[in-house]
Amino acid sequence: MTANVNPKDASAARDGAPQYGTGGRAPDEITALLAGAADPEHRLAVHQELYPEVINLATAENVLVYPSLRENVFDRLGVLEQRDVTYAPSYGSPEIRADIAAMLRPTLSPTLTGDDIFGTSGVSAALECLAFALREGGVLRGGDQVLLPAPYWQGFNWSFEQRPELRCVPVHLRELGEEHFDLTLEDIQHVYRTQPEPPKLLVLTNPNNPLGDNYGKDLLESIYRWVLNETGMHIISDEMYAHSQLTGAGPEFVSALELAAYRNNPEARDRVHVVWGFAKDFGMSGFKAGVVISRSPVVRQAMRGIKDKQNSYSWFSPFDSLKHFVIGKMLKTTSGGESYPLALMKQYRGWLTTAFQETRAALDNGRLPYRYREGQNAAQFFWLDLRAYLPPRGTAVIPPEIGPHFPRPDRVPEPFAADAEKRGTAALPILFPNISSEEEWLRWYIATYAQVQLLPGQLLSCAEPGYFRLCYTAVDTAEVVASVQRVADLLAPWSNGAR
Repeated sequence: MTANVNPKDASAARDGAPQYGTGGRAPDEITALLAGAADPEHRLAVHQELYPEVINLATAENVLVYPSLRENVFDRLGVLEQRDVTYAPSYGSPEIRADIAAMLRPTLSPTLTGDDIFGTSGVSAALECLAFALREGGVLRGGDQVLLPAPYWQGFNWSFEQRPELRCVPVHLRELGEEHFDLTLEDIQHVYRTQPEPPKLLVLTNPNNPLGDNYGKDLLESIYRWVLNETGMHIISDEMYAHSQLTGAGPEFVSALELAAYRNNPEARDRVHVVWGFAKDFGMSGFKAGVVISRSPVVRQAMRGIKDKQNSYSWFSPFDSLKHFVIGKMLKTTSGGESYPLALMKQYRGWLTTAFQETRAALDNGRLPYRYREGQNAAQFFWLDLRAYLPPRGTAVIPPEIGPHFPRPDRVPEPFAADAEKRGTAALPILFPNISSEEEWLRWYIATYAQVQLLPGQLLSCAEPGYFRLCYTAVDTAEVVASVQRVADLLAPWSNGAR
């Protein structure tokens, strides 16, 4: 569904309105800056620079571990030596690959070695490198389909489609009801069997982004057995949030590398691949440091490069010398006689659990609905169900016009309306004209008056409008709680009978 909001109309509505944080830019210039950022999270970053007072809970960031990293690593880095600014192996030196493997073994697999690890400039690059490697090995060709349980991280689209020229196909999770979003083998089988040609790749994100589920071992075993025994598909397991686990939550995280369907099937090592990175668990998203984990000869050859024929795919998205310096120092740091990164991940679980509990309490107190089951692991997200606050279909425009069952300008709760006018946030621009106008309107309304940015679910390939992802690790927990309260207060007058 395409939004019926017109950027020119929105720009005209902003003329003369007070602005802040925009550096004196004209409305048309702001619209052009935002339009120039194709990826939703990049567009959010531009928006954040222009409007810094709007709290961004849409982008997946993790600030919880930074104080510890600063005290134990960043403040002790010392001086870059000459060797630290010269060429480093593009996919990681043998030493740093061995250190990464040692750090990941307790979580992913005790058999993991440095030879299984290939560094890249982030997990998006790792995904693209895998796609190119499988194309080089004849497994994939342009136009082949990639199955992704939906909702899913929007970055998969450009990682697989932009340069590898594959085609992403969402698997909407409907077998157990559209509102449950529970992954089932039946959902995957249905979409696989209804494609004109058999898909060649299945991508699972575990723990899930944006839903926050750990997939249970029995479910994963059934999916992997079916894929490996009855289809020709390869599987990529995106385990980006493997350490983002709540205390006592279940089911427990199980890596693809520890499944019997993988370990007991010699063919599986050629068809199962894992990606992980430092961006989320370690809060180092700006470093763009990720890894491909694969025992496939085809992938290993492509990642290492073929002498006199082609360079390593990591050469074009390298694990560069600065990553070697900073991350190498972190991996060598000890705390109380044990590895500091492992100790940090243990502490992080407690910090994450506290942040989750405080955010959940704020959502409950504010009567804001979200998807949750007792004991569920939420990684770094809440999946909010705000469908009750969507305007009637086809009526949403920005600036909003009067509608019968949804918030309108003359009924915005005080002091929200006065504050927005004073700050100039009533002139916030359209961000996502490619989603339904109703969902973009609600995002705009919350950002405008509550000063909180949420990520619309349709950007994550959610089939139904009205769901939003909230990242509760994006800013300090106190600010997350205050932001949730503002959203709740803003929507409170419409909490009953909004639909």
